Amino acid sequence: MILDDRYFIKLYGGWIGKVIGVIHGANIEGWPYERIKESFGKIEYYPVTFKNFCSDDDINGPMFYLRALEDYCKGSEITEQELADNMLNYVGDGHGFFWWGGYGVSTEHTAYENLLSGIRAPESGSIAQNGSATAEQIGGQIFSDCWGLVYPGRPAEAAAVAAKMASVTHDRNGIFGAKFIAACISQAFLTEDMDTIIEAGLSVIPKDSEYARMAEQVIPVCKGNDDDWEKSFLYVKEYFGYQHYEGSCHIIPNSAVILLALIHGQGDFSKTINIANMCGWDTDCNVGNLGAILGVRNGIDAIDEKWLPQIHDFICASSSVGFLNIQTVSQVAAYCAKITGRIYNLEPDEIWKRVFEKEEGAYFHFEFPTAIHGMRVRSSEGKKILLSNTTEEAYQGKHSLKVVSPWTDNGDSFYLYYKPYYRPDDFDDSRYNPEFSPTVYPGDRIRAYLKGKENGWQANQIKVVPYFKDRIKDQLVYLKEYTQLLSAQWEKIEFQLPKGHTEIIEEVGFYLICLEGGIRETQFTEVLYLDELEILHQADYEMELSRLPLEKWNPLHVQPAHLSFLRGMLRADINGLSVSGSGKPAECYTGNLNWKNYEFTAALIPVKGERHNVLFRVQGGIRSFAVGLAENQTIRLYKKEKDYQILKEVPYQWQFGVPYQFKIVVKNNQIKLWVNEKVLFNEEMDSVYENGCIGFGNDMGSRTNYIYYRIKELD
Repeated sequence: MILDDRYFIKLYGGWIGKVIGVIHGANIEGWPYERIKESFGKIEYYPVTFKNFCSDDDINGPMFYLRALEDYCKGSEITEQELADNMLNYVGDGHGFFWWGGYGVSTEHTAYENLLSGIRAPESGSIAQNGSATAEQIGGQIFSDCWGLVYPGRPAEAAAVAAKMASVTHDRNGIFGAKFIAACISQAFLTEDMDTIIEAGLSVIPKDSEYARMAEQVIPVCKGNDDDWEKSFLYVKEYFGYQHYEGSCHIIPNSAVILLALIHGQGDFSKTINIANMCGWDTDCNVGNLGAILGVRNGIDAIDEKWLPQIHDFICASSSVGFLNIQTVSQVAAYCAKITGRIYNLEPDEIWKRVFEKEEGAYFHFEFPTAIHGMRVRSSEGKKILLSNTTEEAYQGKHSLKVVSPWTDNGDSFYLYYKPYYRPDDFDDSRYNPEFSPTVYPGDRIRAYLKGKENGWQANQIKVVPYFKDRIKDQLVYLKEYTQLLSAQWEKIEFQLPKGHTEIIEEVGFYLICLEGGIRETQFTEVLYLDELEILHQADYEMELSRLPLEKWNPLHVQPAHLSFLRGMLRADINGLSVSGSGKPAECYTGNLNWKNYEFTAALIPVKGERHNVLFRVQGGIRSFAVGLAENQTIRLYKKEKDYQILKEVPYQWQFGVPYQFKIVVKNNQIKLWVNEKVLFNEEMDSVYENGCIGFGNDMGSRTNYIYYRIKELD
């Protein structure tokens, strides 16, 4: 296996296929076959479409479990406990990410509570600890796609890591399902033969297991029914239906549906996912797994274009780290490819080398076929503007983004932009409760290459005005000093977002005005190309926390804008940001996970309790640094590795109701702290987290008001 075009087409197909499948089944999840047939008849497209698809556990799991291979840098040698720690790092306590259905009801909820209480993996997910009904639900299977995608063509290795991760939360058949799916996806990089793909999945699980016995019965029935999948499903329903198993979503019935769809789908992407969706039960899980298998087998080129506009190359997630909750499928696929390359010491071909050198989420390269990196367009006149991936032009590589305005008049205008922040109005629901931190900040620079297409009108030009939209004021801000005119040659456009302001960047991009000299009697088609868009991080801004809007997703999910959280209660009002919690640390985060060296200033007022912290180089719920007011009239410097460890403590007389300004400068392994302009710490650390966002939090049932913060990235 080499990292060539064929590999990237299959890899991207796998990730896109997973997302398509999850969305396809999302809003009929749990429906029985009869209700689906009565409601929709023959399904050939999404039963429900969305403004943007909100977060889903089936997508959260593969995206964030995969990060363990970077955070622990171990490849297949990673341990079950390291995988468990990775889960704790990215999963909010009791919200988002998973279904929090109660201890002993939700498998992931149960395992999470076990881990927090000190039960180590794999005991945390074992039958001995949780019982078979809980341990053999579907979760081990639905989150395992990433292992097949990161270990291409190596089904045994993919299955081995899938088993380790699944054992954190599941046991027995729950683990076997994870191994089966990972192995099938891995094998699909090597062959299109469906029997071989299925056999690779079955080869990694015990032949005397219930999972294998189910497959042994279902496969010949399906093959004997030719194209009559409904007849096969009636057999599955009778012998392996939900009535035979405990729990809300057992793995065996749904695994039978996956096998049925693989056989009756005959390798066709659309046919396979539609059959699985019409069978019912856990539709988003089953169809998501199938989408990944078929997406790899066939590659992105064989996925019908009708499925793609709903995806928009965009993924909404709901981890505890808000910066990671806005991603693109292209971004996730490139991240996965980098990990594969590192594990096996593989180099990509020439076109992809520059992609490997860049930071995911900050570099839009369009090299994956059909990729648009979540770019969006809006016409000032309400006209339809078309976006597509093309090989007609490219500043570098083979692909770029093509923008077509089919019916353009002199003076028409439109916005071409990226959304680094989303609000509830951008979605139809709040499934799995996402929160976002922006991926672009005041002070950042944006660089891109644009080109107009000569269309026969010699004087035709396009005026480009960079702009951004501020979430707080709900206003568009035009950066007219960077205005340029485009021609039929590639033009570099680079601009900087204004520094220092209290702003949440909700859109960033280009306001394009079509200019035409002379007089014309007909409309014309305007075409331009965008390539190599890059976010150059140089954050430099102040945030008055009393000005944060509230993001109201539903009556039970209301959060201050631009913050995600681990646990606790957050409120924003005229007094600033209030953070409070009970017995465990309450923490919230914002900023760029990739920030390294920076100056971070924050003002806080202790209201109640003994611990009031500001956090820096936060990498998630179990990895960060913190400084703050502490018991016994002290100020402490902490490093968090699961639990807070005191690195340094100095006496300091502090009082409730009095504001304190903390200024932290972190540069490489040096940490310097001022409190009310007095230097208290200047420490050179032996072991540091090299990057991370910022945050606010407290402990021991405390309550803290945070007034403002300022961040400035350092060279």
